[in-house]
Amino acid sequence: MRLSVVNYALEKIEAICCKKGITKYKLAKQAQIPYTTLTNMFKKDTMPTLPTLQKICEGLDITMSQFFLEDESRVDLTEKQKELLLLWDDLPGDLQSRVIGYLEGLKER
Repeated sequence: MRLSVVNYALEKIEAICCKKGITKYKLAKQAQIPYTTLTNMFKKDTMPTLPTLQKICEGLDITMSQFFLEDESRVDLTEKQKELLLLWDDLPGDLQSRVIGYLEGLKER
């Protein structure tokens, strides 16, 4: 059985939120969209518009390309780079900021 595009998009949003530990309320704030817009999409089972999906992706800190990737593969990366990015994707935003600060500190040495 194949999922509809609407179900795919909504299930993907929920899955990414769950993986990142983000509530729908927090996603709405990070995406700078009204919370009611987000909850109505789920209640009414409607597809987000492209501009809304773009904002949702920005709120999730991913690209639209990453959103639609099936296997989360990344092209032209070494195995170490892929490992780092998989670890990165599992970190909440505040820890990602700390990692950036740490790396910037290492770079200045």
